Amino acid sequence: MRHRRLTAIVAHMGAPDYQAFLRLAADYERVALDTTMIFTEFFDELAPFPATSLPLVRDLGLAGKILLGSDFPNIPYPYARQLTGLERLGLGDAWLRAVCWQNPVAMFGSPALVRPGGRPC
Repeated sequence: MRHRRLTAIVAHMGAPDYQAFLRLAADYERVALDTTMIFTEFFDELAPFPATSLPLVRDLGLAGKILLGSDFPNIPYPYARQLTGLERLGLGDAWLRAVCWQNPVAMFGSPALVRPGGRPC
């Protein structure tokens, strides 16, 4: 492998080839998946996520490799629908916290906190 330290984040969880990309993320340490448009009514019509693969999304091997993705502001629905779709999966608050905050922070580091007016906290 030429680029062993390269991290790849697969948009849309690899739709419509979900199974293949879930396996890829499970097999390779530096491959992650984002949730852009997945689990929303919009994408459910185009490329629905297979219910049989939902346990893999919750699996410990992938739990830290799924990141919130939104494509905001270039989405054909309100931003909150992405979050509602993730919550509707019923995978729990800890899973949501990981996807929406802990996993990205683990991958990219904690964002610098900035006060109004641009001064660091």
